[in-house]
Amino acid sequence: MEKGTVLYFGQGNNELDTLSSLLDKDGYTLKISDEVDVAQDIALRDKPVAIMIDVDAFGEDGWLICSELRDDLATRKSALLLLAESNDENLKIRGLESGADDVITLPVRPREMSAKLKALARRITISDNKKIRVKDIEIDLDEHRVRKAGKPIDLTYIQFKLLYLLASRRNNVFSRKEILEKVWGKKVYVTNRTVDVHIKRLREKLGEYKYPSQYIETIHGTGYRFL
Repeated sequence: MEKGTVLYFGQGNNELDTLSSLLDKDGYTLKISDEVDVAQDIALRDKPVAIMIDVDAFGEDGWLICSELRDDLATRKSALLLLAESNDENLKIRGLESGADDVITLPVRPREMSAKLKALARRITISDNKKIRVKDIEIDLDEHRVRKAGKPIDLTYIQFKLLYLLASRRNNVFSRKEILEKVWGKKVYVTNRTVDVHIKRLREKLGEYKYPSQYIETIHGTGYRFL
């Protein structure tokens, strides 16, 4: 049964051949392109469940691609992974702030990457048929849309899940560990810093650039809650 497409921006290699075989066994098709325009066309046409971008292969164009795909309505729900040879913390922070769900150090480890991609893909589909309203925020799970004071807000898949988690249990304090497990899952390796970066970007999407927030409160030493 075909479950969806995984798209890789970058050069093909033996590790990707192995990854393709592993994904194929579970119903996913891996497509590889080292041409930016071709890869973007595939992304917009196929709406992949996950997109991987080798930022070393494309330089600054790779970062631009990341931002464009994250902002496009056709691909905003796709899991977005950046791959780079460097393990530099600043690079990882830049990746997360650009909208990536994770930044992974090369080389690709096929079995680990396959497990990560499949875990992310399973969370793309939201089955709950609910609509919740908190303050002037409306979250529609059927349409995967968020509105503030009636105006639509474009959120990434992770930002959407994060907002829904906090808003659906208003005033409940979530630790960073709880947020990591409920939004990213127990088998996906991300850090507490990842949560903080996504909270910052979510606040900005809600129109807040100064502290304190009228929506998401930081509980120092613990985590976050929706007011």
